[in-house]
Amino acid sequence: MLFLLPLSFAASLDNLEIGGPWGSPTATDGSAAWWNPGAVAAGKGTRLLLEGAPTFATITFDRADPAGGEDKLSLVGAVPFVGLATDAGVKGLGLSLTLAVPFVRGGNEVSEPGPGSYHLRQGMVQGIYLMAGGGWNFFDRVSVGAMGGVLRSSWKARVDNDTMVLLSDAIGAMGEDAGYTDTMLENPDYAATLDFENLSDTRFVWSAGIRAQPIDRLSIGLAWIAGSKVENTGRTTIAFGCPPQDDTTGRFGAESYGICDVTMDADAMVGYTLPSRLHGGIGVELTPAVHLEVMAGWVRWSQFKDYTIVISGVDTYNELAKPETADLVNQTRLWARENHDSGWGAIDVKGRVSWVTLGGRVLYDLAAVPDAAMSLNNYDANELILTGLVAGNPWKPLTIGLSGSYHVVATREVNTSGFGVTLGEERKEDRWFYPHSNGTYSGSIFRLGVQAKVEL
Repeated sequence: MLFLLPLSFAASLDNLEIGGPWGSPTATDGSAAWWNPGAVAAGKGTRLLLEGAPTFATITFDRADPAGGEDKLSLVGAVPFVGLATDAGVKGLGLSLTLAVPFVRGGNEVSEPGPGSYHLRQGMVQGIYLMAGGGWNFFDRVSVGAMGGVLRSSWKARVDNDTMVLLSDAIGAMGEDAGYTDTMLENPDYAATLDFENLSDTRFVWSAGIRAQPIDRLSIGLAWIAGSKVENTGRTTIAFGCPPQDDTTGRFGAESYGICDVTMDADAMVGYTLPSRLHGGIGVELTPAVHLEVMAGWVRWSQFKDYTIVISGVDTYNELAKPETADLVNQTRLWARENHDSGWGAIDVKGRVSWVTLGGRVLYDLAAVPDAAMSLNNYDANELILTGLVAGNPWKPLTIGLSGSYHVVATREVNTSGFGVTLGEERKEDRWFYPHSNGTYSGSIFRLGVQAKVEL
């Protein structure tokens, strides 16, 4: 199952629906393997939860002038989850194994190239956690646990880059005046399309948690999942356009550097820090058949300040027109993310009638991206997530569940984008030196979850 389920594109920074509506900080089923390793030892027997979650989403960006217009990303995929918890026949013991994808985003432009192509044409960024751990239950009241494992990070993107600024500087260094103005920027003849294919990294990650049951029918859970700094490495190709014939100086400059209608290979590294997160919840059994849980989380998105993007090895993989071409193409750049910490809160209720379980969840998630850093590849907004669940358990030990979630995504109007490109001397700091992202952002997400629970 770990390899049969395809990993997805998804439309927001955070995937808060791991395990579907079964997952929570006090749950003791298979979802506990991710949500709270301290809750694993509070359950009995062997518990397995599998989920595949087809997700359908769109992002629409109505970009303001200059170079305005509408751009749209289409996103579709299936987010997998596998959680196993067991006592292995030993009273008080808890062992766990999980595969989870808490960080996943990406998409494809509906039409290429659109007005947002200098921030994203196509991409997928994700972090896959594969972890195992153990815990112990003390006096049937308090259980603690911890997990460790690997984070498999990957970064794939196709994005345009405006070469007019570099070309203008190079022509200036030759003692010529290119005659370019800011109104000429974002011209495809002066663009290089970077295609980052399957950059990846593997890092150690860990989590720990506690679940307490001070009185019957009341449980409290708290868990910490550590973040990780990743440096995704691999290869990229850079496809250069070429100035038109009537731009005599520009075309001569591009041809003299050997970057006119050519594609070059290079090494690439994209680094960033994935956030730590805190989960907490209070669960109450209102009746033997009805369970209510209030839960919340805090995500330390402020750790994710920038992408660090390194292009190197151009002189290794390509025959260059002149040594200076390597200096022109090899670059180390930052790309501002400027995230701030964010939180979420939810109320979850489930009720059982005979062999049927019905449930609902209302979750509100705060955006982590400020207006200054919003872009088509960094879209984030406040979300109200409404989830419904129906599950059947006509025979033990199997429960089959079907859930649906609709994300009510707030529209964001950005008038103070921190990004901007100019040919003039008053240029922005490197991490902000990208085309502006002012405009109106909106989106929609629908998630269909199919779960299988086994309890032995």
